[in-house]
Amino acid sequence: MKATRGRGRVARWGVLAAVPLTIAATLSGASSAGASLPSTIHLYSIDDNSGPAGAVGVDATQAYELAVSQINKEHFLGNTTLSFSVGDTGGSATTAANLATQAATAHYPIVFGPVSSSTAVAVAPILGRANQPTIFTQAGSSGVLVSKYIFRMTPLQTTQFPLTLKWLKSKGVKTVSVLYDSDFPTQAQMAQELATLGPKYGMKVVGKQAVLTSQSNISSAVSNLAADHAQAVALLVLLGQNATAVSGLSQAGFKGPTVAEEGAANGGLDAAGAAANGVTWTTDWNTGETNAASTSFEKAYQAAYHKTATDWSAEAYDAMWFAARGLKEAGSTSPQAIQAALEKVGKAGFPGVEGTVRTASNQEVGPGILVQYENGDQVIVKSPS
Repeated sequence: MKATRGRGRVARWGVLAAVPLTIAATLSGASSAGASLPSTIHLYSIDDNSGPAGAVGVDATQAYELAVSQINKEHFLGNTTLSFSVGDTGGSATTAANLATQAATAHYPIVFGPVSSSTAVAVAPILGRANQPTIFTQAGSSGVLVSKYIFRMTPLQTTQFPLTLKWLKSKGVKTVSVLYDSDFPTQAQMAQELATLGPKYGMKVVGKQAVLTSQSNISSAVSNLAADHAQAVALLVLLGQNATAVSGLSQAGFKGPTVAEEGAANGGLDAAGAAANGVTWTTDWNTGETNAASTSFEKAYQAAYHKTATDWSAEAYDAMWFAARGLKEAGSTSPQAIQAALEKVGKAGFPGVEGTVRTASNQEVGPGILVQYENGDQVIVKSPS
C-alpha cells in the first residue's frame, strides 16, 4: 500500500494484508497491555517522503507501517489497535514546521519526526515546546534533542565516524580531502568532526569542497577535490551525489581510499558502477546480519514491498517497536507517562533488528558496523583493531 505523496498532504496507512509474525514473536515478549489504554491509538509521522531525502523517508514510512501491522496482529497492546498516518514535508522546512504545529495541536500520543536534519530542526522546537512525545530516526544534527520528550532512534554518525577513521589509519592515510553538503546540518557537522578528529588518527584535512544538496552539477567541486592530491577522500554528501563524485574522481585518476557516510548506502553508489568498489563507511545495520530478528525483518520487508530492506527501514522498524513498548509500559496516553516509559524502555534496552537497542539521554547508542561497496553490494568488513 502506498501513501499519497503530495506536499503537506496526510495519507492514512492501513494494515498490511499478510505479514509473517515470526519477527513480532521474536521481539514482543508478553502481549498484555495496560488496562487504561484506549481501543485505538493513532500515531502520526512527519516525514520527508519526497524531496532530497525522499528515498530515506519512504523507507522509514514503509517500515513504520510494517511494524504497526505486526504489533496489531501480535496483539502486543492487548485490545488496543494502532493506526498510523503520515504528512509529507516535501523536504521543506516551512512545510515541516506547519505540520508540526498541526500535530502539536492534535495531541497525538506519539509523533515520529522527519529523517532530514534540515526539516527535523524546524519540527523539534515546536513539538518540544508542546511536550509532545516524539521519536526521530536519522536527523543526526544538533538542534533535534531539544526536549526530554524527544528521542532519536539512530546512533549518531559522528559517534560512529571514528570507526571509519580507524580504517583510514590502517591504510596508512595521512592526508584527506572532503566533499560535503554545506546546507545539510549532519554532513556539515561531520566535515567539522573530520577536521577535529583527524589528528588523533594521524591524518590532516588538506582540502574541503562544499556543495548544496540540490546541486546536480558538482563537477567543479570534484575536480578541485582531485587537485588537492590528498591520499584519501571523504564524501559527506546525499544519495546520488556520491556516485557522481566517485565517477568524477575516477575520471580524474584518483585511486586512493574513499570513505563516505550513510548517504552512500542503499543504491547511492550504483550509478558509478565498478568505480565505487572499495568505498567504505560505518552504519548501524546492514542487510545479511545474522541475528534472528534481523533475518525475519528482511524477509517480511521483502514480502511486503518487494525490495531489500535498508538501514533506514531497520531503524524505523525498531523505532515503532520502541513506541509500542513505551505505550505498553505507560499504560496511558498522557505525555508525561509516555515520556517516562520511553526513557525507561530505552535505558533498559530491548531486542531489535539492530541487535540490542538502547538509549542514553534519549539518544540511541551503538558500536556501528564497517561496510564496503563491492559490485552493487554492501559487504561487512573486518574492523581494524
